[in-house]
Amino acid sequence: MAITERTLALVREMRASLDRIVDDQTRATTKAWVRAWDELIRVFNEAADELIAAATGGRWPSRRQVARSQRVERALDLAARSLGELALKASNDVAQAAWQAVHLAVEATLPILRSQMPASPRAQAGIRFDRIDEAAVEAIVRRTTQQITARHRPLSADATEAMRRELVRGVVVGANPREAARRMVDRCQGAFAGGLTRAVTIARTEIISAHREGARAAQDASSSTLAGWVWTAELKARTCASCWAQHGRVHPLKEPGPLDHQSGRCARTPKTKTWRELGIDLDEPDDVIPDARVVFAALPRADQLKIMGPRRLQLLDAGEITWDDISERRENPEWRPSYHVRSVRDLEQLAADRTSSA
Repeated sequence: MAITERTLALVREMRASLDRIVDDQTRATTKAWVRAWDELIRVFNEAADELIAAATGGRWPSRRQVARSQRVERALDLAARSLGELALKASNDVAQAAWQAVHLAVEATLPILRSQMPASPRAQAGIRFDRIDEAAVEAIVRRTTQQITARHRPLSADATEAMRRELVRGVVVGANPREAARRMVDRCQGAFAGGLTRAVTIARTEIISAHREGARAAQDASSSTLAGWVWTAELKARTCASCWAQHGRVHPLKEPGPLDHQSGRCARTPKTKTWRELGIDLDEPDDVIPDARVVFAALPRADQLKIMGPRRLQLLDAGEITWDDISERRENPEWRPSYHVRSVRDLEQLAADRTSSA
C-alpha cells in the first residue's frame, strides 16, 4: 500500500515518455498545417485582391458577388481538399501515437506495482501481478482509433465554412486596398488555423485518454492485489487549481480516470493493498505521495496567485471556501465528464450561502 519514492519516480518517467509522444504528434500536426497554408496563401491573396477590386465606395462586395467569385471558390475548394488531407493524416498519426501510449501504460504498470512491495524477493514470493493480454490491448486501440476518426471527420467542413464566413463578412477597404487584402488573408488564415487548434486538442486528449485506458486495463488485470488508484497531479504553478484539489484522492479501481479537463496531464497511480492484506507479515512504510495543501502553502505567493487567481485565493485564505470546493465535475455529452476549476462567481455564491446559513 505504500507509494514509495521509487513509485513516484516511475510515474514521472512514464508521464515524461507520454509527454514526448504527445509533443511529437503536436509538432508534426502543426508542421503539416503550416506547410499546407504556405501552399494556399497565393490563391487566397488572389481571391482577396479580386474582391477588393470589386469593392465600390470602400464597401465590401455583396454576399452574392463573393459567392460568384471564381477565385474565391477555387481558394475554398483547394482549402477544403487540403484540410481533408490534413485531417486524414492527423487521424492516422494520432491513432499510431495512441497505440504507443497504450503500450507505454501497459509496460509501465508492473514496475510501478512492484515498487510498492518489500525489497526482499522472498517477501514478494506469494504476490501475483497479472499482465493484460494483447487482445485486450488491441481492443482499446481499436476503440480509440474509431473515436479519433470520428472526431477528425468534421474538421475540414467546419474550417472551410469558417473561411467562407470571413470572406463574406469582409473587411473595411479604406484608402489602402493592399492593407485590406492582407487583413482579409490573415483572417482566412486564422479560420484555417482553427482546424489546427482543434486537431491539436484532439491529438492531446485522445492520446492521453488512450494511455489512461491502457493503465486502467493493466491495473484491472492485477485487481486482486490493488486497493484502488490515486489521482496524481504535477504540483507546479502551471497545473490548474482543479487538479491541485484532486491530487492525492484515492478512487476505486473500477472508476475511470483521472477525469481531468481536455489535454490534462494528471496520472492514474495504482495503489496496492496493505502488505498484511497481501499476506506479508512486515511493517509497512508510510506513503510518500506529497500533500497538495502542504506543497501549495510553501509556494511563493506569485505561484499561488497564478494557480488560484486573486479572488479565489482570497476566499481560500479567509476560510470562506475549502479545497474541496475548488474542483467541480461537468458533463460533456460530446466527450466525457471531467473536473474543472469552479468559477469565482459560483465560489462567491457558495461562500455567501454558508454565511447566511451559519
